[in-house]
Amino acid sequence: MSKLERILHYFPETELPVLISEDYLSEYELNSDPFPQAFVDEVMMEWEKEIDEFTEFIPCVRLPKEEKYEAVIYWKGGLLKYDFILVTLDKKGELISKKSIASTVVNDNIIKKSVASIEPDHIINIVAGQTLDGEDYDASLSKAFAMEILPTGEIIFNLDI
Repeated sequence: MSKLERILHYFPETELPVLISEDYLSEYELNSDPFPQAFVDEVMMEWEKEIDEFTEFIPCVRLPKEEKYEAVIYWKGGLLKYDFILVTLDKKGELISKKSIASTVVNDNIIKKSVASIEPDHIINIVAGQTLDGEDYDASLSKAFAMEILPTGEIIFNLDI
């Protein structure tokens, strides 16, 4: 089995558009096999530089196959910081690009959250906001931005939103 096949095995394929949010984390856990320690040692340690004994990973989804790359999303949980990370891989299973597309970060009493929607044209729309612990969320203070997966597999910020 090739490196790419070993990686893709853990990620169930999804259709686009797809919403990436912490609200779906339990669904991702139910629909995918957990990474064995050997996979974490071989692959995740290559992709992630900040890993400690509290770090957890959950495979989420694989985007529909593309000509020059494959794209997968996993959840990385640490202390007070949770990220959904989009990774693109070449046909040999080597990393092309990696970006956090949705997250929750707790900093003192401020909670920052973002959610992402990946569209069929590979535009990733992201909405980010924050709230003080115990206060109601004010959507008018949210910010929207976008990323794009290029045909080469590179993930870039899209300034045309």
